[in-house]
Formats: sequence, structure tokens, C-alpha cells
Amino acid sequence: MRVRCAIPFVLLLLHAPAVAQQLDVVLVGNAGVSLTAGETTLLIDLPYESGAFGYMHYDADGLVPCCDVVSVITHHHRDHIDRDLFRSRDSWRIVGPPSVVDALPPGRVLAGDSVTVGPFSIVAVPTGHTDDHRSYRVRWGGRVLFFTGDTDDPAGVPDEPAIDVLFITPWLNCALFESGRRTPTARSVLYHLRTDGSDRVCGTAEVLSQGARFTLSRTNERTGVDR
Repeated sequence: MRVRCAIPFVLLLLHAPAVAQQLDVVLVGNAGVSLTAGETTLLIDLPYESGAFGYMHYDADGLVPCCDVVSVITHHHRDHIDRDLFRSRDSWRIVGPPSVVDALPPGRVLAGDSVTVGPFSIVAVPTGHTDDHRSYRVRWGGRVLFFTGDTDDPAGVPDEPAIDVLFITPWLNCALFESGRRTPTARSVLYHLRTDGSDRVCGTAEVLSQGARFTLSRTNERTGVDR
């Protein structure tokens, strides 16, 4: 009996999916960021309408992420979400506030302010800008990434848990810096930049070019699970 039970267990191990050891991060444009770990990609504020309101152009047709794809949208403005573009990607799913998802096919919507997608834990944080604007805390491999969206309220950036990478607009970064608040953030990256380079840069926040890429590795330092 022991021999017969061991065989399916071995087969299960052989077919278990590999755990991705690296998170690939790409700044696509505006507040649009692609996060890929293994067979799952999160598209933060993508796909948006290229060039909307004078912000960044990008090649929407060239946005071909891998495998299981979920768009994570902060609010309904066209420089953050193009619903027609999203509808044309039949297999993609979406997380977002009611003003974004109510007009989309229910079967493609992941409901709730706390969802898990593959190796990612996603928590929506209500913040000011539109009536139902959301910032997002994303956990992966012991790392915490925070995406502010367009909120201009420094109180929307949490003190805890400690953030590995904070994606923040120039105006909110300066408001945070000038308020004297210091959040436990290892790295701040500016996004949603003007195309003419006229944004103010405060403190030590990084300005990366459109299309810039970097990676994060897994860590066992934090294993908290969002609820």
C-alpha cells in the first residue's frame, strides 16, 4: 500500500509549477507598469489610451504580456484605462473600482478589494482623486510594491507595511517630501511623468525613462498575507 501511495505523490511533484524567483518590472508609460512573475502578468493602469490628455504615447498593439493577464486599474480616466482596448483582449481579466468595471463583462472582472492572482496578492486602498479612486498594494515573493495612482493626498501613502518599491507621481512625491513625512520605503520611482520633462523632482525619487526595466528577487524577510 505504501508503494502505491508514493507513486502519485512523486508524479505530483514532477508536475508542480516552478515558483518564479524573479519579478520583471517594466515602465510602459504614464502610470502603466507591467509586472511579470512566471506565468502571471499584472498590468497596472494598462491598457490606457495612448497620448490621452497630452501624456505618453505607447504601442498598445505591442503590449503582449505572457500567459495569465490581469489589468489592475486605479480609476476610470482615459490616461489610465481604455475599455475598448481591454475588451479586445479576450483572455484578460480586470481589477478596479466600480466606475471602471461596471460597464465590462462580469465574467472578466475579479470582484473585491482584496484578490489573489497567481503569486500576487493585491489590495485596493481607497484614496482621493475621483469618487472611487484606488491605490494598490501588491505583494509578491515577500516584496511589497505600492502604486499611488493619481491621488494627491500624502495620507494615502501608508507607513506600514514597509514598501520595497513605491511608484508615485511627481506631485504626490513633492507633497509627501514637503510635508516632512518619511515612509519606510526602500525605493521610490516616479511615474506618470510629463513628456516635456517639466515635472518637479523632490528628494531621492528616481526618474526612469519610458520603457525602463528592472527586476526584483524573492525574499523571505516578510511573509505577511493581506486580508
